[in-house]
Amino acid sequence: MRSKDLPSLPESMEVYLNEPYGGLFGSSVLAQVVEEIVSDPTMEYRPGYLEELTGASAPSIREALATLVDLGLLTKRKETGRHPVYRVNVASKKFAALSLLAYAILDDRDGTDCMDEAVHDYYSKVVREKYEPHAIATADYPLPGMPACPIIIGQGNYLAGV
Repeated sequence: MRSKDLPSLPESMEVYLNEPYGGLFGSSVLAQVVEEIVSDPTMEYRPGYLEELTGASAPSIREALATLVDLGLLTKRKETGRHPVYRVNVASKKFAALSLLAYAILDDRDGTDCMDEAVHDYYSKVVREKYEPHAIATADYPLPGMPACPIIIGQGNYLAGV
């Protein structure tokens, strides 16, 4: 998208451009670390790297990492050398929600449809099979003793009235 195509941002919002999640959660170290891990969930994170990225102190980073492990957003792997390694728990629904929020902020700022596409992708890959039936069977004639209605076959639900 070219810069002339971008919607203009109100001057009052410009102060939030460089804040994690558009300033929604303030500029805390925790918010900065969350923004970093959501932006690249495949990476292995070490405290020193996050200190360098955020400019935060080592104790602040350790506290943020411990909080994110407790919340289930990160897993702590075996230490390599002197420092532990952290990975994003991409199976966490909190991670999915934070990713969608990041897309929503981009969409509001840039006028794009990233969140809509991400929601569709999440529904198609994660949710659809759980909530949509696999098949719907109908009969042109009523079965004896049964009302004429479709038989819906979903995950583990096989009721044919026999």
